[in-house]
Amino acid sequence: MGRTGPPGGDEEEAVTALFTDRRDAGRRLARRAGDCLRGGAGEDAVVVGLAPGGVAVAAEVARELAVPLDVVVARPLNAPGNGTPLGALAEEEPPVLDRRVMRGLGLGVEDLEAEVTHQRVELHRLEKLYRDRRPPVPLDGRTVVLVTDGVVHGPVVPAVVHALRGHGPGRLVLAAPVCDARSAEGLRRVVDVLLCLREATYLHAVGPWYADFRDVTDREVAVLLRRQQPAVRGPG
Repeated sequence: MGRTGPPGGDEEEAVTALFTDRRDAGRRLARRAGDCLRGGAGEDAVVVGLAPGGVAVAAEVARELAVPLDVVVARPLNAPGNGTPLGALAEEEPPVLDRRVMRGLGLGVEDLEAEVTHQRVELHRLEKLYRDRRPPVPLDGRTVVLVTDGVVHGPVVPAVVHALRGHGPGRLVLAAPVCDARSAEGLRRVVDVLLCLREATYLHAVGPWYADFRDVTDREVAVLLRRQQPAVRGPG
């Protein structure tokens, strides 16, 4: 994996776009994922896109590999009043919180109850919108390829990994076009395989790595998922 970053510095270096758009990133990622899933490992695979942007990447991966596509939704948790990022929610799992930052702000879990409730409602709303009455694909015992459009330093991807582990996959692969190197180091300890086309030191934003990084709308996510049907599953 390639690494970029300033030697001895703490600022992210100026980058040239590596991917045309999320579809281009997904096609490139599919080639790497295909290599990883050879030898029968991909026969029971399912691709899960982290909404919203990750679904646009994941749709290409699922199409190239001819496997089902599903979605996972995560919501950030921010401090009341100042919006400092404190954690994330995914599925029905308890929130993943940055206790160090919370202590620094003098906040306890009870101070986030309203935020957790609000974001849980929003998470359920988005899941319902994206799936449009389709049940989730079973993950138990399967090879699950979690796809995002990039991994920056923060709690969202770890929260999603934790939630997907709760479904009992036989193998959990995290696939991303670009990853923060610090985050990648930690994530390798909690997934079975990390596929990252480019690791960047001090990655604070994913957008500069794409020539076209326009927002992916909720409607676009729903359409991408519908086009990949049948990806029908019961709870897993």
